[in-house]
Amino acid sequence: MGKRRKKNIYSGPNITEKHNFQLDQSLKLSIVEYDEMGVGKAFFKDTPVIVFNSIIGEEIEASILKIYPEKVIAKLVKIIKKSSDRIEPDCIFFGECTGCQWLHLKYEKQLKLKQDIVGDNLIRQKVEVSNLSETISSNKKIHYRNHGRFTVRKKELREEIGFVNFLERKWVKIDHCRIMNETINEKIKILSGNLSDKTQVSIRASDETSSYLIQPKFSDVDFETGQKYYTEKIFDNEYQVASPSFFQVNISQVENIFSELLDQNIFSKHHTVLDAYCGVGTFTCLIAPYVKKIVGIEESFSAVEDAKENSKKFSNIEYLLGKTEDILESYTENIDVLILDPPRIGCDEKVIKIIKDIKPKKIILISCSPENFAIDISRLIKGNIFHISRVIPFDMFPQTRHVEVLGILDLVNE
Repeated sequence: MGKRRKKNIYSGPNITEKHNFQLDQSLKLSIVEYDEMGVGKAFFKDTPVIVFNSIIGEEIEASILKIYPEKVIAKLVKIIKKSSDRIEPDCIFFGECTGCQWLHLKYEKQLKLKQDIVGDNLIRQKVEVSNLSETISSNKKIHYRNHGRFTVRKKELREEIGFVNFLERKWVKIDHCRIMNETINEKIKILSGNLSDKTQVSIRASDETSSYLIQPKFSDVDFETGQKYYTEKIFDNEYQVASPSFFQVNISQVENIFSELLDQNIFSKHHTVLDAYCGVGTFTCLIAPYVKKIVGIEESFSAVEDAKENSKKFSNIEYLLGKTEDILESYTENIDVLILDPPRIGCDEKVIKIIKDIKPKKIILISCSPENFAIDISRLIKGNIFHISRVIPFDMFPQTRHVEVLGILDLVNE
């Protein structure tokens, strides 16, 4: 469910120029908040200073690394006043690689911060947050990701795998990753020294099935690459996932989300369910045994082909290829439960309007963007057609600022 992050384009006043900042200049700072990327932020007079590996409440000494018109990027040099939430990050690349923003934070604090992120976004959209649950922890805190995208650079006459530090735009070599699953880390090792002419590598792999996919195809290696798909497993369901298709990165949390839906007694053998933005049929297949009929809607051809393959053991699943707004507009059956699991950008305005017209009895909204989740849910409850039953954050992405959100809405009795 991810989109590429937009480049940092700033057109406002140059607020750093008047202070005549210099590279390597030492600053004494108090960290007061986290920026939108989950990194500690202080202010030197009126200038934001972003310091990786810092925590709110800490007093630190930092050295300037980069100077932008609107902010300064600095490196932590010394902690003068240490936060009680700080732990030693269990990764040799932490600080150079910025993929995990919160490896230095106690896990309980990470969960609270993610609840706060969801709540703050709801408040901005003037949505009542009294029914906001605590963040559901992940069964796996490390080695949970089944998908990694890596940048290749030449280092000392040979190509190596790494990540790009989003603060400094500096490439960082890695030979393993604490949040990638064990199968991906194995593949990283066998790719080392075999990366000639590559600039990017994508690895998808399952610890449950040992199946993997490496793109692009490598011509001069003695292991398989360039596969069209790999196989993942959730509970008893196996999923074929093609290279272009979206799939959740943390399987244990998908299982927790579904278990939560079962605990809420949402589904009935009399229900017709629509699963919009269904992808490869992840939730479609999980829900099928509990309902009369479920219809998946997806505009990606490759995802629908995967979904049909994944659903062969079910007789009550149908897939419709097309845009959610077009299919919802022409759908004539009564809908008991509508599942919305849109891309990060959220639902199109037309989708929200159609939903209000067709009035499903219950809506399940899932999103990896708390900001767009709050926008979508605020639009759905406007007009008092639906009301919020629960909002539950799930830690789909431990050690990072990212959070998955589940919202359950009911049709208001007319």
